[in-house]
Amino acid sequence: MTARDREPNAPQDVRSKLDRCSTQFDVFRLLRETTELYGFNYFFIAQIPDMEAPSFSDTMIITSAPADLVQHYGESGLVENSPLDEALSGIGGPREHRLDQPTETYRPDQLAGLALFVQEYGFNCWFITPVYHRDHGPAAVCFLGKRPPVSQSEAAELCLVSHLAHHRLRLVSAKPVKVDSPLTERERECLVWTSAGKTSVEIARILSLSEHTVNHYLNNAARKLDAVNRTQAVAFAIRQGFIN
Repeated sequence: MTARDREPNAPQDVRSKLDRCSTQFDVFRLLRETTELYGFNYFFIAQIPDMEAPSFSDTMIITSAPADLVQHYGESGLVENSPLDEALSGIGGPREHRLDQPTETYRPDQLAGLALFVQEYGFNCWFITPVYHRDHGPAAVCFLGKRPPVSQSEAAELCLVSHLAHHRLRLVSAKPVKVDSPLTERERECLVWTSAGKTSVEIARILSLSEHTVNHYLNNAARKLDAVNRTQAVAFAIRQGFIN
């Protein structure tokens, strides 16, 4: 879909819907709609985590991309010196990165890895918007897929939506957690997505984890909360103020 195909007020509609988002799942669903609206396949929001030598999947805050794609890209060694690497370092502005026309910053071995990645998934376009939050630092909102070059008007619209979506995601994710909560952050995230009606497979895709790992976190949460299943664990967690 191109700018000509979309309704003229599409960005305003997205902004209005973002204002009504009250959960992470709401933001996820709206970003997925925006991804389709602009002719992309997947989106993700990434940030360098507070750990040494993180994997590419560790940078994911939220994503609609399947875990195998995220893992493949990370294992291909394509992040270093890439436009995404610059964005996560707080450098540069919004830009389209044509995967079928790589920049000179790639090393020969990276060019080979990129060619294999493009061949396997068929993607040729990656739009990256660097964003920033005072409590979390630099991050990047990215749209990935196969489509024609991004027009100036599309770039402006995607940039606006990216900043607003990132801000909204941080806002709805900042709900206070009780200090005495026995849950880890990952266990809490899995319970939050479960409360939104997501299955283990869907949560795995959102958090770039395996289904097995998601079930492990949910089982741990249920055990810690003395619940017989994940549904009861969600109810207990909400009642105790561990999740909202």
